[in-house]
Amino acid sequence: MPIVQVPAQLTVEHFIAAVKQLSPAELHAFTEGLVAWQQQHGPQEDDAALMQATKAHLPTADVQRLQRLIAKSERGTLTPKELDTYRTLAQRAEQLNVRRVEALAEVVRRRGKAARVIMEELGWECGTDGT
Repeated sequence: MPIVQVPAQLTVEHFIAAVKQLSPAELHAFTEGLVAWQQQHGPQEDDAALMQATKAHLPTADVQRLQRLIAKSERGTLTPKELDTYRTLAQRAEQLNVRRVEALAEVVRRRGKAARVIMEELGWECGTDGT
């Protein structure tokens, strides 16, 4: 496991930078551990946090990179390093989508409206662009 050095006063950006240094397997383990901790100890998310979670996407540069790697994969021309990057980005996109859907489901439950109604209210879109 890598050792990540961080400043004494941590910001969200510091945590994100540290998480970006994890291997795909470590990221998966971290995500599972964080979700388990949140389920046991985390407070209920407020509406603002849920709204933010429904809008989470990969950064534009990552979406573009993933699209290029998808195209190369379909042509069968990925290098081993590109395949690793492709898998990592696809996993991150999938995790974000799962989180978005979970947040949407919670908003639907709290508001007692149909999912499509909530989706329209939020301007929520489903894309094929890795988001």
